[in-house]
Amino acid sequence: MSTAEVKEITPAGKAVIAAVLIPTIAALNYVGGVIVEALKAPIWGDTWATILGTLIGGFWVGAAGGFLYNIIMALTVWGLPSWVWGFANVVIALITYFMMKMGWMDLKKPITWVAMIALYGILYPIFTTAVSILVFGGGPLWKPLAAAVYTAVLSSTNNFWLANYAQNAFTEIIDKPVSFIISVIIAQRIPKRFILAK
Repeated sequence: MSTAEVKEITPAGKAVIAAVLIPTIAALNYVGGVIVEALKAPIWGDTWATILGTLIGGFWVGAAGGFLYNIIMALTVWGLPSWVWGFANVVIALITYFMMKMGWMDLKKPITWVAMIALYGILYPIFTTAVSILVFGGGPLWKPLAAAVYTAVLSSTNNFWLANYAQNAFTEIIDKPVSFIISVIIAQRIPKRFILAK
């Protein structure tokens, strides 16, 4: 087979890649979460594959894989109400897709760093704070450092919403930019013909 014959993936091949990517994203998110828990790190580690999947397969593939991960975890480990966190993965895929469309993918450019910290670390925690309070009642996270941030902010400001936001921002401002950097590095090493996202 000549090189010319393997340069383009057929539409059917692209559909197969997308179909394989969705459960792979869910599985990789799970592996990331397990590793972070084993290391007792103050981050989550279970959304990086959503970012990677979006970079490779586009918004819908990344969002579907991330949402599937949350559904599986809600049915097996976290409890049924936790399925709502699937929308967090949808938001992460949306932010990633937006960064792609804006051209903020070059890790050598300051705009990429500013955008990922602002969008993932400052804006995204507004969403997670709203979900945690409106759906689950809020309160300290089970991660010790995040809970300490919550307690310190609550005791100094007596602002329940701010305390919840502060602990979420504390975890996300590290977690999501690191996840984005890892995902961009991996995505750059994948042959262009397998990248479905445009």
